[in-house]
Amino acid sequence: MRDYETVIIWSASIPEGDIEKGHDRVVEIIKGDGGTYIGSDKWSRRILAYPIRKQTEGIYHFLKWNGGQDVTAAIDKHLKINENCLRYLTLRSDGEELSSWEDKIDDDDIVEDDMESEDQ
Repeated sequence: MRDYETVIIWSASIPEGDIEKGHDRVVEIIKGDGGTYIGSDKWSRRILAYPIRKQTEGIYHFLKWNGGQDVTAAIDKHLKINENCLRYLTLRSDGEELSSWEDKIDDDDIVEDDMESEDQ
């Protein structure tokens, strides 16, 4: 089994109870198909970079879980037909936290690369 992270953007125009029901349904899918639900974090209402289905705001949910490809396929199938889900993305995690990954990037290297391309 592999570790996965899923981000779901729910429509901001639906009641809070419907968002919780949608979240609970995704957790049921994870557990029902042999996966393990690790946890989730609600990131709150945010303005979208561009309108999605004529919506300018969305409510972000971050889920962490592990399982197989059958769990991923079941989540994809459910969220594709769920009208309250504006967008979703599931990524395979390598076990590291995102903040530790961001620490590995050296800003000086990025600036130097940009300067070299401008000189040419």
